[in-house]
Amino acid sequence: MSDAQNKEPPPRRIWKTNRCTANAFASANELAAAVAEQWIQFVRSENRPLSIALSGGRIAGRLFSQIARQTLHAQLDCSRLRFFWADERCVPSDHPASNFLLAQKLLLQPLNIDKRQQFPFVGGVPPKAMAEKGLEMLLTVFGNLSQTSKDKTTSTPILDLAILGMGEDGHIASLFPENMEADLRRTEACFNVTAGKPPPHRVTLSYDVLAAAKESWILVSGQGKTKTLLQAIQNQNNTPIRHLLSRRQSTQIFTDLPLPKPKTNTPKNPRKTPLSSHFPRP
Repeated sequence: MSDAQNKEPPPRRIWKTNRCTANAFASANELAAAVAEQWIQFVRSENRPLSIALSGGRIAGRLFSQIARQTLHAQLDCSRLRFFWADERCVPSDHPASNFLLAQKLLLQPLNIDKRQQFPFVGGVPPKAMAEKGLEMLLTVFGNLSQTSKDKTTSTPILDLAILGMGEDGHIASLFPENMEADLRRTEACFNVTAGKPPPHRVTLSYDVLAAAKESWILVSGQGKTKTLLQAIQNQNNTPIRHLLSRRQSTQIFTDLPLPKPKTNTPKNPRKTPLSSHFPRP
């Protein structure tokens, strides 16, 4: 069978706005396979150390398995990669709810990633202490955090890629709507939060860090998220994902949700076109 026959089908639909590109696929498997293929291209395109933040969530397991499979098939050198976590539950690293454990089993171990390339938030301690240790780790890896975000003068670590998910309520990492007003004012690179869903105690990277990442991919999979995603893309709700999209110049969204068909009469210059002309109101 030829390489062309082995390739996953292209995105079912693509939307472009002045802030993001949304790629819709027919299934979670197609979504994960396409993102893994883009991962290969991303790693190959940069001949330097790359700092990448991972997340948990429903689609993460499929994605990690696909990345591991395609990376091994491509014989890709992963020695330049440094792995971080966008958020972590305040549980020991071998706990079933640990985001680190999920990545360890499905991605890091299959690719034989050296422990010196892994920078997780270390659980098994009180939430505040876990966040403080996480901040110390970021300071150690990124030096004095002398690189600054375009949005604020506060120094912040600059990730090359942040891979995120989105919950039904529009949360990203462990930045939840109920904490949004306070979280948006935080200047630390990471901090502990109390979530409205179990497990409640977590540590998360800040809005500043996620907004400053050079690349941001948001994977949205599962029922009950279509309305929230569409409203966020159209800047029509007050959710963490909408705040992140509004602060970034470019974000890629990958989804298996049944989004409405985009209009065919898209103007030639979408940058000057209001978001609402691309997306019907939900």
